[in-house]
Amino acid sequence: MAVTQAGYAAASPPVATSAPVEGEEEQEQSALPAEENSDLPELLELVDAAEEAAGSTEDLAAVLKNIGRRIRATPGDRELLSDFEGTTQICQTLAGPPHSWQGEAMLEFCRIMPDVCRTSLVNRASLRDGGFLQAAVELLRSSLEAEDEAPAIAASVAICATCTANDGNKQAAAQLFLPPEAEEEKRGADGGGAEFAKPGALCLLLDALEKFASSTRLQLEAVAAFRALIVDDDTRKAECTPAALENREVVLSEEVYPKVKEAVKRALDCTKTGEGPSLVRLHEQGLLLLREIARGPERIQELAKPSTKLMPFVRAGLDSEDPRVVRAAMSVLRAFAFCEDVRDELSLSCETQNYVRALRRHLSTPVVCEQTFGLIGNLTMRNPAMASFLNDGNHEIVSLGQLVLNTHPDRPDVTKSVVQLLWSVARQNEKALAEVRELEMFPTLRKIAGEHREEKRWQGAVDATMQFLREFREDEGLQRKAVYNDFY
Repeated sequence: MAVTQAGYAAASPPVATSAPVEGEEEQEQSALPAEENSDLPELLELVDAAEEAAGSTEDLAAVLKNIGRRIRATPGDRELLSDFEGTTQICQTLAGPPHSWQGEAMLEFCRIMPDVCRTSLVNRASLRDGGFLQAAVELLRSSLEAEDEAPAIAASVAICATCTANDGNKQAAAQLFLPPEAEEEKRGADGGGAEFAKPGALCLLLDALEKFASSTRLQLEAVAAFRALIVDDDTRKAECTPAALENREVVLSEEVYPKVKEAVKRALDCTKTGEGPSLVRLHEQGLLLLREIARGPERIQELAKPSTKLMPFVRAGLDSEDPRVVRAAMSVLRAFAFCEDVRDELSLSCETQNYVRALRRHLSTPVVCEQTFGLIGNLTMRNPAMASFLNDGNHEIVSLGQLVLNTHPDRPDVTKSVVQLLWSVARQNEKALAEVRELEMFPTLRKIAGEHREEKRWQGAVDATMQFLREFREDEGLQRKAVYNDFY
């Protein structure tokens, strides 16, 4: 499964703090109670303590655990790790004896990665430059060879955290291409090419999911890490093709895709047979990975058909009390809706009523609202029959849209999904258009377009709103004056 090729070049990301990506703001842990962190030293003091404890595995592990606790207590301090070369110092300590990127101290450092890396491009880049990311991949490799579950879980946690929203890290962990220095060494080596063809994190994670099939925790962390490698969530867009898309291309290849599909089934099956608090998160991550591989009409049809036995997990997700699982289920259905044959089945009134019920239960969660209106909007395209029953007593989509807009006035993604659906329904159904006018939604939409017109992050929502208003000649006061050139 390994893919090797010359031409790897990973540019170091700029020193900046990234905005939270999908789900990061939800996963940010609240500060520890005052009584729990009152005895914790400051972060820089803990960095110094880590240097002093370099010769003792137990002492260093204890210090690293406290670093994780300190960051949870004061999240604003996490950047200090890189600003004062704390990550570099810790990586040098773990690389040297008696640790050599192994042992309890290494495992503890892996476990605190979600706290160290969350929302921080600086720390993610610093960890790669310090050799930690490559060491985490090697830890996963050695744990598979030793069939040791605990290091495999820790390595998966570290890979997921360091590769979230960092395309350079995704490339380095996947190891689809050789770095230039390794390629030269390979050409100069006498028969040593096999040494450089070792599989990277993509292949190792698939092997871990197969080897530890009954471990709920391993399934959760490995699925999350695998997904982190193929999701294009780095907001800094480079001119070259993102590594996440290259990784996804490998995952969707004829050779690898069947193994990924089996891994998704295995993970979701584990939610029925497994035990422990990780089941809800495993359900969420399994559905999100299913969404990533649902690409192309033929594969979507295959994944959605009853014999594949995946749709029951999606429908169960809609009934979940956890909004993250509901969001994940909606995102899967939204991906499935791109296939016309599957879209017809998802457009049945009995199905759409389930979407609306799930939305009403989680009305306060913006990502659920965005995904639900996006899904129903996809189903409504060129479907007047569906547009007609969406405004009946079982759906009331227009009044529900107004309620969502009022609940989340500061979310452009939610506004865009709601406006696009209302526009689609109103242009296909006169009763829906009449209700939009009756509820005085056009003045609300004019206000949204006027207030956010100059804000870059609102551009998509404002464009959709203006198109809706223009079609029904409700854009009075928002028309821009004509701009003439010097000739006129």
